[in-house]
Amino acid sequence: MAARIRVLQLAITVVNVTILALAFTSIWPFPSGDFRVDLPSADEVEWSYAAGTVTVSAPYTIDNGGFYDVADLVLSYEVTNYTNALIHESTLSIGDIPSGSVRADIIEFDIPLQQMYESGDTSMVFNDDWLNFRVEVSCFYTMRLIKFDAAYQVAVPWEALIEEMAIDAVRYAGGQITVDYRVTTSELLSGTATLEIAVYQGSTLVDQQYDTIGLGTTSLGTVVLSGASAPGTYTVVLRADIYGFLAEHRESYPLGVVA
Repeated sequence: MAARIRVLQLAITVVNVTILALAFTSIWPFPSGDFRVDLPSADEVEWSYAAGTVTVSAPYTIDNGGFYDVADLVLSYEVTNYTNALIHESTLSIGDIPSGSVRADIIEFDIPLQQMYESGDTSMVFNDDWLNFRVEVSCFYTMRLIKFDAAYQVAVPWEALIEEMAIDAVRYAGGQITVDYRVTTSELLSGTATLEIAVYQGSTLVDQQYDTIGLGTTSLGTVVLSGASAPGTYTVVLRADIYGFLAEHRESYPLGVVA
């Protein structure tokens, strides 16, 4: 009888040790980093622009360096900007990832900039921002005995589509106003646009000229406007329609003052 009890106790001990080992090998890969999700760095994110829409491609990898296969992995993500406005959200069913393997893929989504602009949300057109990626991972581990959930976050910078429109200098002489200007646009844009440079006294248009600016870079130029002969304050206005986005900048100067 005593021998049978000792055998039973030994069997129970073996089972307990096995369960402990199973639990340890199941849980250990997660805090140790053997299972991890690597989100993209800023220089890995690719941007493109077409027809009022920015397409974002962000690579990620899932590394299962643990002891067991990962099953039914689901990746849910949302992208918000600096003001916490929701830009995009989606859920991806990744499936199974065998032990010791790495799964690499791309999160790709569109930002409807033109649609946002037309609805009154112009922030990302004219202002730098941050896109905050929040990724949640859910999966089963250890032959589906353990459910695992985790959250990961990363932020990547966004550069405004129309970064700057500025008047660098205004000079007055002999009834003429000479304006030096600068327009900087995102590298996502290409081609040219027409810049209107106008001078007003009060609400009266004194003169206007047009110049061609290059897009995707900083475009510098100088124009000369006539008719500023009467005393008073004059307002210089820069305007451009850039890919359907209307940009404007204005500054006022007393006649004869060099800016």
